[in-house]
Amino acid sequence: MKRCCPIIALLLLAFNAWTQTTEQIIARCAQALGGREKIDALRTARFHPIFPDHGYKPLPFELKRPNLSRMTSSRLVFDGKRACFLQGSDGKSGPEMVDAEEWKDYEVEIGFYFPAFFDYQAVFLGTFTVEGREAYALDVTLPLGARLTYFIDKQTFLPLKVSAVFTVRDKTFRPERVYSDYKEAAGIFFPHGFTYSSPHGVLKGVMESIEVNVDLPDKLFVIPEIQSQQK
Repeated sequence: MKRCCPIIALLLLAFNAWTQTTEQIIARCAQALGGREKIDALRTARFHPIFPDHGYKPLPFELKRPNLSRMTSSRLVFDGKRACFLQGSDGKSGPEMVDAEEWKDYEVEIGFYFPAFFDYQAVFLGTFTVEGREAYALDVTLPLGARLTYFIDKQTFLPLKVSAVFTVRDKTFRPERVYSDYKEAAGIFFPHGFTYSSPHGVLKGVMESIEVNVDLPDKLFVIPEIQSQQK
């Protein structure tokens, strides 16, 4: 019987330990957020965030796992691959497709509201100091090519920060959010405070409320057939 090369054996052990670490971090994070059963049962959510530079009225954001979203105020729909203003970007005309270069931005937005590592494969990057705290880093590559790196607090196992990187028209964007003020909604803990980038610098938004497992049929995320024929 052939014996395994010692170097290969060590590499296999290291790979298995790395994979196990990733799975353990995700499991501990799920537990901290309310339990894996509740996380797995979450299929839809409606968020009511307030962005100070957009006024103090909530701008509802709906998602359906893993990759459908809707911004009800602008009637903007993302079907997992493409984005479309159902009433035009002016809010008055007919359906208008968002430029294809920008589509990946919308799956990043979903990942800012709900951790993408619960739906896509994650890679453990190591331990870093973030916002003065030790945190585990999990990296996720989304279907359209954007990357999200989540920093999980080493003590609480709650997501502390998420950083994205993606390219649009040869320009690289690196938006991020720092989370705070976790509160329970339907048995799951969500951050009700978050930072975000704006033309006025980094600002802090607040989550007025969150609804879990609301009725969001697939038809709400369908882009009209006339638009689906456009490239």
